[in-house]
Amino acid sequence: MTWRQVEERMAAGARTVLFAAGSTEQHGPHLPLVTDTMLGDALAARVADLLPGVILAPTVPLGVSTHHMAFPGTVTLDEDTFKAVILRCCESLAAHGFETVLVLPSHGGNFAPLAALRAETEGRVGGARFVPYTDLQKFVGALAEAAQERGFPPEVSGSHAGEAETSIVLALRPDLVDMDRAEAGFGGRFDEPTARRLFEHGTRALSETGVLGDPRPATAQAGEEYLDRLTGLLTRFFEPYVS
Repeated sequence: MTWRQVEERMAAGARTVLFAAGSTEQHGPHLPLVTDTMLGDALAARVADLLPGVILAPTVPLGVSTHHMAFPGTVTLDEDTFKAVILRCCESLAAHGFETVLVLPSHGGNFAPLAALRAETEGRVGGARFVPYTDLQKFVGALAEAAQERGFPPEVSGSHAGEAETSIVLALRPDLVDMDRAEAGFGGRFDEPTARRLFEHGTRALSETGVLGDPRPATAQAGEEYLDRLTGLLTRFFEPYVS
């Protein structure tokens, strides 16, 4: 959008803005570093299309990726810097007159810092409501549920660069996927103890390739199904906050 388009939408009554918080980090030997940012772009655009009156802002392309720093190409913010970036983005949007700022994390490391920031701000930033989505287990669970309906257990769909994420990138940008390099990684369940181990000790504590799951069965059709499932989850969450 141009600034005039934003001005016109606001003049017509739009007061809610949405942006995603992605990352630039390893996604195994077969997916691009910008996987989470592409996912954020896609999900935010789809959610905004389903919620009239919501204006779409650009995705923040960096997140908390400390647990992936053992892999070259990963660029991380520490939690305080990430929260400061999100806070400043929200303050900027509030200064233009937005009354509600919705934030959609598309990278696992961003969920907890967003929850902490919401608690610290009591859900108000620059006079606007600050509404981040923060339930990582429901987000991952939506992918696992969709995978199981197609016959794939969570150990295959995975939580990072597995069948689910690989399918999503095949649906969005197949030219960026190198399936010849796809290989199975960590095959356990991504439950809360596993998530703690990942964030405390790094991805290599679980997988030498950076993959959690098995990307080899991935298809673009499955990717569209995953995107639909996540879009539904996020739309239902954000809808009550749209003004």
